[in-house]
Amino acid sequence: MAPKKKANKGAKEPELKKKKGGKKDVSVPVETTLAEEIREFYHIQIRDLEDRLARYQRKWDELAVQEKLLHQEFDQLANNKKEIVAFLKRTLNQRVDEIAELNEQLQSLQLAKEMEKDAFEAQLAQVRHEFQETKDQLTTENIIIGGKLAALEEFRLQKEELTEKFTLLEDQLRKQEKEYTDYVYNLEKKSVLDRDRVKKEIIQRVNLVATEFRKMATSQMWDTTKRAILENNTVTLQLSKISQHGMQLLRENDQLKCAQDKLCKQLDLLRTTKKAMSKDSRGHHKVCLPGPHRRVSDTYSRKKPWRPCPEGKHSLVILMLTEKCLEQKQGRVEAEQLYLLLSQMEKTISRLQKGKETLRSQRDHLNLQLKQQQAEMQQLQQKLAEEQKFRASLIMALAQATTFLQNILQIQPEEKDSNFEVVFHGELKEMLQQLLVMLTSAMVLSPQRLMTPSRETQPRGPKESQSRSQPFKPGSLLQQLSSITPYQPGDLGLVPRRAHIPPNPEDLRLLSTSTRMRIFHAHSSSEIHTSGSPKKFKKLSLPEVSTLSK
Repeated sequence: MAPKKKANKGAKEPELKKKKGGKKDVSVPVETTLAEEIREFYHIQIRDLEDRLARYQRKWDELAVQEKLLHQEFDQLANNKKEIVAFLKRTLNQRVDEIAELNEQLQSLQLAKEMEKDAFEAQLAQVRHEFQETKDQLTTENIIIGGKLAALEEFRLQKEELTEKFTLLEDQLRKQEKEYTDYVYNLEKKSVLDRDRVKKEIIQRVNLVATEFRKMATSQMWDTTKRAILENNTVTLQLSKISQHGMQLLRENDQLKCAQDKLCKQLDLLRTTKKAMSKDSRGHHKVCLPGPHRRVSDTYSRKKPWRPCPEGKHSLVILMLTEKCLEQKQGRVEAEQLYLLLSQMEKTISRLQKGKETLRSQRDHLNLQLKQQQAEMQQLQQKLAEEQKFRASLIMALAQATTFLQNILQIQPEEKDSNFEVVFHGELKEMLQQLLVMLTSAMVLSPQRLMTPSRETQPRGPKESQSRSQPFKPGSLLQQLSSITPYQPGDLGLVPRRAHIPPNPEDLRLLSTSTRMRIFHAHSSSEIHTSGSPKKFKKLSLPEVSTLSK
């Protein structure tokens, strides 16, 4: 309104100038031009003021509409506040009931853990006792097996001594066979030479007798003829006897040859059987096989045919041959006895080797059983250590939960103001969320152990299993904890704690409208921000819970 005063002053000034202008008429056209300019100036100023007034009117209408909207929002917020207070009271009663149920479940869990501890300790004592018994049994069996091994070593030494003796006897037999073959060859050679010499002597004597007979025939024909006839008869008789004796010797020689052939065949059979046995028993012991010998039949095939010899020499040859035959029979009997002993020894060796193999297999089986039991014992010890760690972590979590619940129960509202109750319920809600996070983290550490504790323990009676399974239900506890949702967008649930306390309406009345609107906008924006991020409040955690999770 100040410009109007200036306009009045401008109107008064030309009047004064007019009064003074009586004196000066020259300034009249100048004043008229000034009045027109002033008039235009006032018209422009009036238009500006009208425009400003229209703008102020529009702003006033907008502010009135906003005020109505704000009054409506304020009424709606008051109604929401009443509903939230009622809901918080209901949820507080529910949380108190849930805390009582959690205390009962904690007590049942403690009882179940103590019972499991006793069962695991008894099982560990039983396993230790069984392990000690098996260890003592295995040590005794090892001692017995060591004694049997020592006996087997002694038997092996005796076997080696017997094999050495057997090889020595075989060498002696080979030497005797060689000597016998050489001796027989020399005898046959001598007999052939003697036959040739006897033939020559007989021919010489016959020639001498013929010459003497011719001489005597010329001198004494009759006497000489008689003597010649008598001598011829005696010579023919002697020749017949010698021929008979030679035939007997030939028969005996044929019989000896047949016996020798049989002995050679038996010796060949023994050698073949010995070679087969040595091949079979080559893996058990090493025996030197005899080298290839010259057969007796080969020596006999090289010899010359028999010729008759005198009676004395033939009798000596027969005696020597009979002695050699007896010696060969004795050697054959001894060889058969040695062969029987060798077969018996090989049978006993095979039996002992089978027993040794069975003992080795038993020892390996026992060693495997011992290793398996040791591995099982280590696994049980590891499981026991893990269970102890898990039990300690559960005890820590339960202790922290109990202290947390005690702190929650000790907190009581001191004032009866509605705003204070809202703040108090918000703090209680945050503390309950932290307790829920703590318990869920403790349950998430090893849910499989909680779900299957009875499978790892020994089977008990049905009554005990029912009594233990009834109070301990980790699956239901997990479902209860997971079913508790602090806030869901779109529902009138628990609103998380606000960073700023809402303003008191009585205090707002003392402030101006602009400051009221500023405070209200700031409070509504913070409320919208907190309600728009409910997921962040689910991730609240305590420092103790982080140590437990580690």
